[in-house]
Amino acid sequence: MILFDPADIRIRVLNSAILAPSPHNTQPWRVAFRGEERIVLSIDHTRLIPGCDPIGRQAFISAGAFLENLDLAAKSGGFRADIDLFPWGWPDARTVAEDPVAHVDLIEDRRVDCDPLFLKIPLRHTNRRRFEGKKVPLEAAGELTAAYDFSLVPLGFSHDDDLIRSVADLAAEAMEIELADRERVRETLRYFRFTDREVRSSSDGFGHAQSGYGRLARFFIGRFILSRERASSSPESFSRMAKKSTREQVAGAGGIGWLSTKGDHRVDQVRAGRAYQRVHLKASALGLALQPVSQPISDYPDMADLRSGIHELLGVPATHTIQMLFRLGYADPVPATPRRALGEFF
Repeated sequence: MILFDPADIRIRVLNSAILAPSPHNTQPWRVAFRGEERIVLSIDHTRLIPGCDPIGRQAFISAGAFLENLDLAAKSGGFRADIDLFPWGWPDARTVAEDPVAHVDLIEDRRVDCDPLFLKIPLRHTNRRRFEGKKVPLEAAGELTAAYDFSLVPLGFSHDDDLIRSVADLAAEAMEIELADRERVRETLRYFRFTDREVRSSSDGFGHAQSGYGRLARFFIGRFILSRERASSSPESFSRMAKKSTREQVAGAGGIGWLSTKGDHRVDQVRAGRAYQRVHLKASALGLALQPVSQPISDYPDMADLRSGIHELLGVPATHTIQMLFRLGYADPVPATPRRALGEFF
């Protein structure tokens, strides 16, 4: 068992950092302490999903969200987080090396101001329930853009009905493609929690609660409609249900947002993760629900044509990379996804 000094600022900031989003709620982060100030952040290779995220792009985006939470938490305690990305050199963008993603030194600095977005960290949750269908106004999109430095990671937004329906169709097709591969199905089933009992015995993944179903509905669905046994023995049925659900989720959005970068190096992905986290935290402050729509922009070869279609639909040049695609809208909150104990990340 790892014993922590509760007075160590690094413990306090990490308790906020690990509330960051990650693909399938895999929480693919490793940390280590060096000296009295430094945190070393790396990718946990045992928590990668190479079928769904073959080059680890989503994992590095999640590392960026982790760092943004850490930075916000440090400022709230009167510390400056000096973040040195990829201190061992520029990494390859197609493989996940063992090298650290960042060295972070926490320096006491009473001149730093607490960012109000820090207060939204424990309230920010990926909301997979059906949204109300009410349009997100352009003014809200403007506030999301103003929540971060958008010069390197621009935000696109539309609440056009035709575009939302087109994205919904592409997202449904993308879900079907994703679940047509045995390895990708296995990864999805590994992190999907079909019953409350599975949720209670897990510290990662996500389940029906994050889709807004109540206790009785979760019991009925997990027992009779979509059980682990049925999904495993009949992945085609699982795929049909997921495709239908995805189309309905996206079609009911009040708006579609996306973050893109000119390049697709690891630093671009980390920057996109930090930007995405600030966008999501600001969305929480504005009373907006948000859910990533990751399948249509996945990096495996099966998705290449559809990914090009998303670029064309959104007007993003083929030379750029859409790092995050997400739906926005209005909905009641959902329970938080579980988190591992802090000691498990060391």
